[in-house]
Amino acid sequence: MSHTSTDGADAADGTAGQFRRALAITVIALVILVAGFAGLNYLQGPKLSSGSVDTDRVVAQAGQQLRLFANQSIVDVAKKHVSVTPAVPFTVSTSGAVIAVQFTDRLRYATRYSVRVSGVANAFQPRESTFDYAFTTAPAEIYYLDRADPSAGVGQQDSIIRTGLRGSERTVVYSAPRIQQFVVFAQAIAVTTLADDGTSSLSLVGLSSKLVEQIVLPSPGTIDQMQGESDAALLGFAFTSAGPAFSRQHNSVLMRIDLTGAHTVTPVLDLAGKPLGVLDWSFLGGTTSIVAQGEDQTVLLIDAAKVGPPVPLGQYTGLGRSSPDGKTIVVSDVFGKIAYSLADGKETRLPSLPIAGASTYGGDVALLGRGTARVQQVAVFDSSTGGRFQSYLVYEDGTTARVLYQSKDDAGSIEDFSISPNGQFVAVNVIPDYANSISDGYPVDAQSTSISTVFIDITSGAVVRSVEGFDESW
Repeated sequence: MSHTSTDGADAADGTAGQFRRALAITVIALVILVAGFAGLNYLQGPKLSSGSVDTDRVVAQAGQQLRLFANQSIVDVAKKHVSVTPAVPFTVSTSGAVIAVQFTDRLRYATRYSVRVSGVANAFQPRESTFDYAFTTAPAEIYYLDRADPSAGVGQQDSIIRTGLRGSERTVVYSAPRIQQFVVFAQAIAVTTLADDGTSSLSLVGLSSKLVEQIVLPSPGTIDQMQGESDAALLGFAFTSAGPAFSRQHNSVLMRIDLTGAHTVTPVLDLAGKPLGVLDWSFLGGTTSIVAQGEDQTVLLIDAAKVGPPVPLGQYTGLGRSSPDGKTIVVSDVFGKIAYSLADGKETRLPSLPIAGASTYGGDVALLGRGTARVQQVAVFDSSTGGRFQSYLVYEDGTTARVLYQSKDDAGSIEDFSISPNGQFVAVNVIPDYANSISDGYPVDAQSTSISTVFIDITSGAVVRSVEGFDESW
């Protein structure tokens, strides 16, 4: 009979047992260690893991959020425990481990904002933490049109330029002969150019690809009052067919193009369902809505994204700009300017305020926010100069007027102005010496060859930049 030895098996069982015990001890130690770290972390209170804010959109649109992410769920944070420097209006909400600080208004360009949240705690222990987060908003980016000097000869090219408000760097984005107008979108620029016969062509130019798409117009004709709404990807303009006035198919008809679709030019319809001829029009900021003044002076509210008749708001002698939030428009009657609330139809007079005791005559108005604070172009009668009118651009807070711009020796002319989306800067199109200026001779949207644009900080009144050109786009 043979005998089988058990020594090797006993040794193997012993080794396996030792390994299992060592493994168990290691696992238990790791569990205790992890639990210890977790407990320590828990007892130390919440920590700020990260923050997120779109530094471009926060200067371009109101209602943007800074989101702060904690490393654990937290109780609701009260607004009194949150501070923002420089101070701006905001609201606060909490969900799980996220604190959302929502800025009521657009923020200033190229500005460092510091946010502190104190008293941050979870629901199970009293230890509180303080979160600190800082970010710097995007600098202003501006496009403008620099037309060639016609005295340099035929074949010169106009240029669309991109620049900022600091330094002198400029980038040519697109060049072509006889550029009339342009509108900037996120991925492309809509550009109109003029042919030798004075008719307009419309192109879409890719900002990155530089590819050019020619848009088919209803017929040969001219484009005017071209505007865009980047967020809604809508382009609009007034179109007039070429030829004698009595036989034109379109006479200053408002057209729109949905840039998310087939890029088809479509007329906007009036109350009778016919193409709407306009005296003036504009998009309401950040929406698909349009306000337009028909040829009978009726102001209409139109949703370009929906099928249906426009809403008449009343008859006025003029239609001006809309407020940044798109909730108020400026209209005119024989007595002056009016802020018209689209929510309830309330009308608020916008008187032209005196400058240094001198009466002013009000021109174009741009509202800056939810109230009646505004920038306005005004004229003052000056008997000492033989009865000339002096032109000013002023900031009005509702009770007083402060001069933002006045041409040197009152020899210049303020042609137009625009406000940055966040209400921080005003761009003023100026002809420095109006009496001796020379037109570029364009059949549509002609401008002086000496026109320039001055950029001014509205709060301080300081001139921060000037460029040779006009038709700026923020």
